[in-house]
Amino acid sequence: MPDQNLPDTENNWCHRAETTNLLALSIAQIHMSLTEGDNSIETLTESFQKLANFCTQVEQLADADASPNHKKIVELASDMSSQVNSAIVAFQFYDRLCQRLEHVTSSLNGLAGLLKDDSNLSQPDGWQALREQVRKQYTMQAEHQMFELIMQGNTPEQALERFKALLLESQTEDDDIELF
Repeated sequence: MPDQNLPDTENNWCHRAETTNLLALSIAQIHMSLTEGDNSIETLTESFQKLANFCTQVEQLADADASPNHKKIVELASDMSSQVNSAIVAFQFYDRLCQRLEHVTSSLNGLAGLLKDDSNLSQPDGWQALREQVRKQYTMQAEHQMFELIMQGNTPEQALERFKALLLESQTEDDDIELF
C-alpha cells in the first residue's frame, strides 16, 4: 500500500521508468546535437564547394592571362584548391560521427524497450536479440572491433586503449582511408 504521506511522484517511482526516461533524454540530446551539427556541416560543405569553384575559375582566368604574375596566380589557385579539397576530405569524420551516434541512439532505444517490460528482464533471448541487433547495425570495422572488445568483457577504458593500439598499428601498416 502506498505511503499516504509521500508525494504522488514518490509513490509511483520505478527505477525502470527512471532509466527509460533518462535513456529517452539521452537519445533526444544526441538527435538534437546531430541536427545542429548537420546544419553547420551543410553550411561548411556548401562554402567549401563554392571556394573550390572559385579556385577553378581563378585557375581558368590565370590560364588565359599572359601577365608576368600568371605563374604565381596559377600556383596560388592550385594551392588553394588543394587546401579546400583537404578540408572537404576532413569532413568525413563527421559522417563517421553521425553514423556512430545513430547506432548509439538505436541501441539505447532497444535497451529502453527491453527495460520497460518485466518479462524481458530475465529472458536471455531478449538480451541476446538486442545484442545481435546492435552488432548487425554496425557498418564500420572500428565499430565491430569495439563491439567485440566490450562483449569480451573489457571495460570501456580498456577497450578504447586496445582500440587505439589497433588503430595505430593499422595506420603504420597502410595509410588507406576507410570508406563507408
